Amino acid sequence: MNHSYLEKNLAALPSQLAELIQNSGNQSPKANTFDSEINPSYQLTKSKVGDPTLELDGVWIHSRFDPKKEAERFATELPHDGSERIYLLFGAGLGYIIPYLIEREKVTIIWMEPHTFFISEAFQIFDFSKPLLEGKLVIITGEGMEEQLSDAVKGKGTHPISFVPHRGAWQWRESDYIKLRYTAEQMFHKKDVNLATLTRFEKIWAKNICYNLPELSKFRPVSVLFGIAEGISIVVCGAGPSLSESIPELRKYRNQFLLLAVDTALPILTSFGVDPDLIFSVDPQALNSQYLEDYTGNGILIFDPTSTYLSLRLDKGPNKGFVTSSPFPLIGLLERTGISEIGSVPFGGSVSTNAASLATLMGAKSIYLVGQDLSFTKGLAHSKGAVLEERLNYLESRKFRREKHNYKQLFALPQKKVTGNLGETYITNEKMLIFKKWFEDHAKENPWTNLTKFGAKLEGISHSLFEKEFASNENEIKIQTNLVQSVRNQIQSQLKTENSFFDRKQLVSEIKSTTESLLDFVSTVKRGLTVSERIYNQIKRNQINPKTFSEDIKQMDAIDEQVSGKKGLNEILSLGIQRVILTITEGYDDNLTLEEKENPRLAVAKKSLLLYEGLYASVQSTKRMLTKSLYRLL
Repeated sequence: MNHSYLEKNLAALPSQLAELIQNSGNQSPKANTFDSEINPSYQLTKSKVGDPTLELDGVWIHSRFDPKKEAERFATELPHDGSERIYLLFGAGLGYIIPYLIEREKVTIIWMEPHTFFISEAFQIFDFSKPLLEGKLVIITGEGMEEQLSDAVKGKGTHPISFVPHRGAWQWRESDYIKLRYTAEQMFHKKDVNLATLTRFEKIWAKNICYNLPELSKFRPVSVLFGIAEGISIVVCGAGPSLSESIPELRKYRNQFLLLAVDTALPILTSFGVDPDLIFSVDPQALNSQYLEDYTGNGILIFDPTSTYLSLRLDKGPNKGFVTSSPFPLIGLLERTGISEIGSVPFGGSVSTNAASLATLMGAKSIYLVGQDLSFTKGLAHSKGAVLEERLNYLESRKFRREKHNYKQLFALPQKKVTGNLGETYITNEKMLIFKKWFEDHAKENPWTNLTKFGAKLEGISHSLFEKEFASNENEIKIQTNLVQSVRNQIQSQLKTENSFFDRKQLVSEIKSTTESLLDFVSTVKRGLTVSERIYNQIKRNQINPKTFSEDIKQMDAIDEQVSGKKGLNEILSLGIQRVILTITEGYDDNLTLEEKENPRLAVAKKSLLLYEGLYASVQSTKRMLTKSLYRLL
């Protein structure tokens, strides 16, 4: 054992991770997310050839005879063709396999380990400091493994990944290492969904933010609602299949809580005479405006800037409310005209997760979830009365029935099984499992209770009934009703204030300045597009003239420097070219042909060409959309 190796290895790690490994012997079982004992009693022993090995609970983690030879033999079975590759190790015991993988070129080794004493012991046997510093070896342990893994694979989107379970560790504590594999599978699936969402909606999001600016300048910031609901309960209403089953309770106890509904649930609620206090709208697709169409109730809109602009242009529907901030830089045009910050609401991929987050930010003492089935309850894809279902009244024909539409939705993604609150089994899919995990991951810091009648069980969130949570005594009902009404009045008063939060004149100035800058910028981008095309064509045709090629490269470098200097404009334009950005940063190379993938020089030239094509199209479209919004503001 070599203590100097331990010091060198720990010094190569981020301080927080190094401290966790160094103190592994002092951790209590509660510090780990795994159920098993963290540091069992153990003692390293020498193998027949003299190298350290380990036996735990009657299981040999490595060979009793020659652990290095055992590791070398296993390493030779792992694929390696000289191209970029990731080896994802679910446990590595004392780390014997790692040196055999490190010696391979173009590989990244990610070691996920729930039991830090293994890492501590391995660090005293091998000097991993160089690959740790270079990023060739990545250690993942402790809390937040999914986030750590996501960071570790960033920029390696197209690298093939080999899952490598460590046999000895799995034989010792299989359940702990199965959890690691599940975490990895979840992360990669979520990453795929996020990439698909970005590339699908990039242009719609940009369009909606630009077109929403005139209307949103009349809204109030969502930040004024933060902390406003202290002492009362909020019911967050999703549009799951079982929502209609909860209508009687929603009506019976309606005065005892503030009702925050997602826009997809609005037609169902209003058809039964239940009017929400707040309506959350997030979806960018035009269809979502139909959920708000013809609404005449008193519900107030909570509006994400990327939500469809058609919702704010309805003849009937909610036309006043609160706007949330957005991670996309285009919102800065509006944000800079406000008195203070707009306020951000954490999101987990669906409007229901946004709504639950807002309820927490509002400071409610209790938050109840309704219609959060996260499953195809009773074989339904959505609650009866939803807009999608009502639209089928106009689409049904002899060859297309609503049952067929529901069937197609059920099988749009691979089906998964999930357990309900009473141990029953429901059908769900991977997309809904992402939302389920989001609720479960955020359960500890949120006062959520699940009142959804059927559907998936949310681990860590207690399940209850309306009658158990709300008062039946007249005096208690009166007290709760008065408290809730007081909060309603405070929310209404925020909208009645005469002083506008956003300065429309300054917004006009911001948009004018941005469009003028885009007009100047477009000439630089067009030159970049021309030069990058020329470079690409020379490489593709293998007709490189050394003199002109060198001049083109120098010119390209100068243009790149000019473009990169326009940081503010690039941030605004980036929303519309997410696919291109992912091609460059994440290896999301759907835009590259096989020839381009096989020829590194051609691939680089194509990425440069794609960047300037994307920038040019984004400059033109953003300038056009902002100009239209400017006309509507004047």
